[in-house]
Amino acid sequence: MRFYQLTRFLFPSSLRMRMFTVCFVGTHVPLLSFAGWQATTGRIDWSDLAVVLAATLVGTIFTLIAIDALMAPVRAATQTIAALEREQIDALGSVRDADMLAELLSGVSRASEATRMRLATLDVAAHRDPLTGLLNRRGFLAQADAVADGAVALIDLDRFKAVNDSFGHDAGDVILQDFAAFLARHVRKSDAVARWGGEEFAVLFPGTEDGEAAAVLQRIGNRLAAGMIPRPDGAAVTCSGGVVAIDGDPIDLAMRRADAALYAAKHGGRNQIRVTDAHIRLG
Repeated sequence: MRFYQLTRFLFPSSLRMRMFTVCFVGTHVPLLSFAGWQATTGRIDWSDLAVVLAATLVGTIFTLIAIDALMAPVRAATQTIAALEREQIDALGSVRDADMLAELLSGVSRASEATRMRLATLDVAAHRDPLTGLLNRRGFLAQADAVADGAVALIDLDRFKAVNDSFGHDAGDVILQDFAAFLARHVRKSDAVARWGGEEFAVLFPGTEDGEAAAVLQRIGNRLAAGMIPRPDGAAVTCSGGVVAIDGDPIDLAMRRADAALYAAKHGGRNQIRVTDAHIRLG
């Protein structure tokens, strides 16, 4: 390591050129020694000197090519580390030998795979709700930011606090999980479903008018009101919702309008969908 540091002044940004310089000096020692010996003895044989010079040049060219080839694993490892920073990890080729470069390549390959798995885990943790498996608020907003045309909805389970108070949070969690699975099954594959927080859920309907989105939620709400997901006491779980068109608004503004529509639905008697200014009673 000390020699590595001492040679940095030669080519600070190129290890390959530093290695070549060191090897170049090493391969030219015989030539310089031979030329110096002939000069001091006064017996310069130009034919012998030309042979040694030619052999030295051939050795130099071979050294340059060999160093470039031997540096291939280092370049591959460097490119993989750079790819890690871009979160674009490609598999490294395998080297079966047991030398130092093979160990380096193998170590970087193991580190890249571990990083790939860690990034995937962190992505799930950052964008998924652990209880329901749906998108969380961050994951929902990340998808919704790319949608300029469509509708969004906020859905709230009616009187859910009473379920937790009467039957415990475990019973409440079961209802949340059942409702999340039910909601995800009954929207389109192109729609995004998220747990917005607590007992609130959000749905993104890309390229959909608010009335069409409300019709989908109305069918879902009607099935809930018919007893699709019962509470521990046998009563049907119901929901209220607010649906608004995005209309090119920033998603945070659209969500605030959906929240206002949901608030109106809750205060209008629950178990209903509010489409901006219109109520659709469920059940």
